[in-house]
Amino acid sequence: MGNRGRILVVDDDRFYQKFCADLLKEEGYQVHTTFTGQEALALISEKEFDLMILDLVMPGMGGIEVLENAKQIRPDLEIIIMTGYASVESAVKCLKAGAIDYLIKPLNPEELKITVKRAIELRHLFDEHQEMKNLLTIYEAIQRVSSCLELDRIYRLGLDALLIATRSEYGMSIFYDQDNELKFWVGIEEEDARTIYEQLGREFRPLPDSIKIIPAKTIIEKKKNSPLEYLKISSLAIFPFKILDRLEGVMVLLSRKGFSENLEYGNVRFVYEQIRSSLENAIRYQDAQRLIFIDDLTGLFNTRYLEMVLQTELSRARRFKKHLSLLFIDLDYFKLVNDTYGHLVGSWVLVETARVLKGCLRDIDIVVRYGGDEFIIILSETDRQGAMVVAERIRKRIEEHTFRPREDIEIHLTCCVGIAVYPEDAESKEELIQLADKAMYRGKETTRNVVYSAHTL
Repeated sequence: MGNRGRILVVDDDRFYQKFCADLLKEEGYQVHTTFTGQEALALISEKEFDLMILDLVMPGMGGIEVLENAKQIRPDLEIIIMTGYASVESAVKCLKAGAIDYLIKPLNPEELKITVKRAIELRHLFDEHQEMKNLLTIYEAIQRVSSCLELDRIYRLGLDALLIATRSEYGMSIFYDQDNELKFWVGIEEEDARTIYEQLGREFRPLPDSIKIIPAKTIIEKKKNSPLEYLKISSLAIFPFKILDRLEGVMVLLSRKGFSENLEYGNVRFVYEQIRSSLENAIRYQDAQRLIFIDDLTGLFNTRYLEMVLQTELSRARRFKKHLSLLFIDLDYFKLVNDTYGHLVGSWVLVETARVLKGCLRDIDIVVRYGGDEFIIILSETDRQGAMVVAERIRKRIEEHTFRPREDIEIHLTCCVGIAVYPEDAESKEELIQLADKAMYRGKETTRNVVYSAHTL
C-alpha cells in the first residue's frame, strides 16, 4: 500500500499505543510511538511528521502543554487529541490550542481511521497549496494568541505569531512591568538576547509611534562584538505596544534576509493588531479577576478563589496519586492589636503578615485570606513531613518578625498552624479545611504559638 504519511502516537497507555499503531500500519501509514510528552517534542524537533495523535491526560507534561509546545516547534503539524476524560470544555480548549480533531476513548477503529485519513488528506491538500497553508498557519497562531488571557503567555505566543507572519528567524519580547525586562526570546541564546537588548538601548525608549525597521549595521557600527554581526542579521523590526496606559513594551524581530517596508500592511498588520487586542483583553481580564478572586486588603486570594482552586488541586492530586497539604493559620491575640492601636494599624499588620507568609513559600503555593486574621495555604505535591517543615517555618518567621506600622510602635506576634493532608486525613475540600481548622484550634486551646497536625487529634 506504500507510505501514506508519517504519524506519531503519544500515549502513556501501552494498549492504546499498540492499538493505534497496528490499525494505522494496516492502512499504510508509517507509525512511531512514545510514552511521554517530552519524548514527543524531542522527536518532532528532529523528524518530520504529518500527524500526531496525542493523549490528553498523561503524567508529567499533560496533553494541552504538549499540544501548545508542539505547535510552537511545528506550527503546521496536525494534531488529534484522544482522551477518556471528555468534556465540552476540554474539547474547546484543545481546538483553541490548535488541535484538528478530538477522539474519545475507548476508540472506535473506523472512527480513528476516518479521522486520520481526513487529517492526512487535508495536510496533503495544503502542501499542494502553500499559500493557503501559510495563511492557515498564521490564522492558527493568531487563534492561540486571541484565546489567551495570560500576559506571560501572550508575550511568547504573540512573538511566535509575528515570526510566522514575517518569516523571521529570531525574536524577543521586551515589556516594562516594574523593571525593564526581557520576557521571551526565540532562536537565540539567552546571553545573546540580553546583549542585543542592551545594545539596542534607546531605539525603543520612548516607544516609536509605529512599526520601525532598523538596519543592523547601525547597531553593529556603534557596538563592539555585537551578536547581530555573527548571527548575520540584516535588519530589525520593532513592533511597539502601549496598552491602556498600563503596559508598555516591544516585540523585536531579527532577520537575515531583511524586512520590506510593507510591514504596516496585510497579514503582518493584522497579526500585530490582534496581539495588541489580546494584550488589552488580558489586562482587562486581570482587573476583573482581581475584583472576583483577590482580597482587597492583603492582595491575597479570597475564599471564592479557595473554593475553586482547592477542588482543582484535589482532582489533580487524585489523578496523579500525589499528596496535597492544607495549612490553617490564625494569629494569636490579634484582637489586642486592634484594641490597643486601632483598626488602621491592625489592617497594616494583616498586610505585613501576608507578605511574611508569601516569603515562606514556593511560587506554586497558594495563600488565601480566609477571614479576619485567618489564612489558608495550599501546598501541592506536599506530604505531611513537608507540610510540617513549612508550617514550622511560618510559625518561627511570625514569632521572630517585628511589625513596625509606625516608628513609635513595635508589635510582636505569634500564630497557631493546623495541618491536614490529602489523602491520609481527608479526601474532600470541606473535610480538609475543617480538620486543619480543628488542628489549629487545638493549638489555641493549649500553648498557642504551635503547629498541630490533624492526625494527632
